Amino acid sequence: MKTALILTALLAAKAVAAPLLPDTGETPRMKEWRSLKYGMFLHFGMSTFTGNELDPGTVPSTTYAPPQVDADQWIRVAKEAGMKYAVLTSKHVAGHCLWDSKASFRGREFDYDVATSGNQTDVVRAFVDACKRHGIRPGLYYCLLDFRNNSVPQKEQWGKFLLPDDFFQLAKDQLTELAKNHPEVEYFWLDIPRAASEAQRAEIYDMLRRLNPRCVVLYNHGFLNKKSNLNQQTTKGQSWPTDILNSERDVIPEPFVPMQEWNGTNHFLGYEHCDVVGKNWFWTPGDQARPTEKLFELYDSTVNKAGGNLLLDVGPGKDGRLTDWQIAALLKLKTKIQP
Repeated sequence: MKTALILTALLAAKAVAAPLLPDTGETPRMKEWRSLKYGMFLHFGMSTFTGNELDPGTVPSTTYAPPQVDADQWIRVAKEAGMKYAVLTSKHVAGHCLWDSKASFRGREFDYDVATSGNQTDVVRAFVDACKRHGIRPGLYYCLLDFRNNSVPQKEQWGKFLLPDDFFQLAKDQLTELAKNHPEVEYFWLDIPRAASEAQRAEIYDMLRRLNPRCVVLYNHGFLNKKSNLNQQTTKGQSWPTDILNSERDVIPEPFVPMQEWNGTNHFLGYEHCDVVGKNWFWTPGDQARPTEKLFELYDSTVNKAGGNLLLDVGPGKDGRLTDWQIAALLKLKTKIQP
């Protein structure tokens, strides 16, 4: 009897330890995410102030210094434009965080964040609160490529396939912070997953899903070639495990097949295309909106033809607000989407 009880306990422990993977059929969490269809991508942070999208994170934290952070304006515009969700860059490649991270890193509290910057507003909190006020579903972007905090040389990080132990722990701790501080966030958009190993990606995926079982996790696939077929791209492995396969700049030229095979098992995945209203992800001087017809083509190709979601980017300016041309472009696009 004692042996049987021990065996039962060991089997139970093994079952609990089995990592979570994307669903094998369409579950309520994925059905809800797929129903959102149209969202706002918000690239804002250190790169807004240095003018360098791939900022190396070498400037002082005080370089980030918006006179205000008008997150309510961002989300109010998203609502007026007919969007259902929004995703904010909580940490981009410069390694600067838009919240006061309490994670321990290399023997002390992490300090390259808003708490040491030129504006100490917790942007993540302001963003999430604005989403709640306006009925928009919040999501958070977090980049596994980090030129400041990852000890791997910048050029090697893009395809390293293994995060150093200290940075991997930092990423887990910071993502845990975000998930616990903001249980309303049920969408995590994780960029440059190939900087991590498959085992590391699986651990992060499992961690986020256990912290919030309703959470949807995207590892950015970054499909860029119109001639390629995004369907069955999980076999390349650089974004696995993910709940969503996505494209960037080029929409897939065919309807998306939600059932994707990995290691002999079919998983139900969503599709999202991310793109920009203008030319650049972050605000830059002189940028301007693309023609409304081109923006509608993105929406029509992604949502109506491919059956996915469109995440359309606008970067708030150095003043912490969306600019008039960005707002006008989104409102013009709404008239095409909802005539």
